[in-house]
Amino acid sequence: MDQINRGSSHTAENEESSYGSQASGVPLDTIKDTVADKLHAVAGAIQQKAGQNQEDRAAGYIGQAAGWLDNAADYVREVDPQRVKSDLQKQVRSNPGRSLIIAGAAGLFLGILLRR
Repeated sequence: MDQINRGSSHTAENEESSYGSQASGVPLDTIKDTVADKLHAVAGAIQQKAGQNQEDRAAGYIGQAAGWLDNAADYVREVDPQRVKSDLQKQVRSNPGRSLIIAGAAGLFLGILLRR
């Protein structure tokens, strides 16, 4: 019985220590920076295209979308995954019914998107 308890606590320790990295051993901070850099680059490219088409009515919307991507890049760079995880767990524990409905709707939406 002690071996089972030691094995499960060892697994929990490994999960805790590897939370900041993927299976390939890449640190989470590196992944976050890469994603943020790519979002920022896409936002810059979109903003550049919008600047070339100033007379187009859609240029304002395109510029706004670029701003949203830039804000998303900043958020990804600054977010603390451990805090997001704990906030999500609190939300699910306090509103389990709503959480199930949201998860079901998200699954349905993804299923529709992936089927096409």
